[in-house]
Amino acid sequence: MKKLKIGNIELKNNIILAPMAGITDLPLRLLAKSGGAGLVYTEMASAKALIHHDEKTKRLLEISDNERPVTVQIFGGDSYTMAEAAKIARDIGADIVDINLGCPARKVAKVGAGVKLLSNKRLVHEILETVVKSVAIPVTIKIRIGLLPGQNVATEIIKIAQNSGIKMVVVHARYASQGHFGSPDLQSFAAACFGAKIPIVANGGIVDEKTATGFFDIPDCSGIMIGRGAIGNYSIFKRLEKFLNYDETLPVASKNEKIEWLKQHAQYSIDYYGKKRGLVLMRKVAHYYVKDFLNATKIRCMINTMVTLADFSNLIEFIVNNASQQTV
Repeated sequence: MKKLKIGNIELKNNIILAPMAGITDLPLRLLAKSGGAGLVYTEMASAKALIHHDEKTKRLLEISDNERPVTVQIFGGDSYTMAEAAKIARDIGADIVDINLGCPARKVAKVGAGVKLLSNKRLVHEILETVVKSVAIPVTIKIRIGLLPGQNVATEIIKIAQNSGIKMVVVHARYASQGHFGSPDLQSFAAACFGAKIPIVANGGIVDEKTATGFFDIPDCSGIMIGRGAIGNYSIFKRLEKFLNYDETLPVASKNEKIEWLKQHAQYSIDYYGKKRGLVLMRKVAHYYVKDFLNATKIRCMINTMVTLADFSNLIEFIVNNASQQTV
């Protein structure tokens, strides 16, 4: 396995947890770290909200020493705001600042940020250079391969990034029009990172050894980033590291392991947010843990209505009983 160094920060491996809005909060990042992630990312934060001292946005970026190194990801549409937000992220304790140039969400695009920036190379260059000069910690970017199929803008963006002092580029190898669905374009990814002078990390559709190997077979791929494939499946990091280092295939997570992760996630969430809010916020991710369980519809209903610890206990009891029936 290749060593991955981002500026002055060397990771223990090159398998990274992706930033996911509304998902990669501190509780989930701690679980991914315990599962072997070499680097974790916060949720994407609005640069404008940060410089206006929005407390809810700052809360997204609270960092634990147990998750380091950690990257804070920010988005915005102008160089001044992004540079000021990068300074705030640094002061909060970020080890790395990442600039989002890949989010296709309407609320991000309408402020001229995220994937919208890929059509304005001049502004991309201005933002990257300004942010890099504003902080002494490494700055990275995350982009899409392009906006529409056949439109590979990543090659030019990577060159701009190198010339601006960016230390790593993550390329989501799906087009913005695909969202999070469909196969990544491996050929375009290979073309985009060919001969790059900084690390290029692959993202998009990585869920197992086969999909990881598809990217690592590309000579200029420096690492991989896993998003939805890691939720409720945290051993994927150690499993892929073992496979890539020693060609040894470890067993996938059992249902009992997933149940234990779900319980640990709930505890982390309660500790961080409080009992009621912690369980309510768990609803958006809890279904990932149980998607292949018996009576999944009933389980999802219980998840979507849980508010109290008693509700959670009933949920776990129901899941355990169903899991035991599935193994009989």
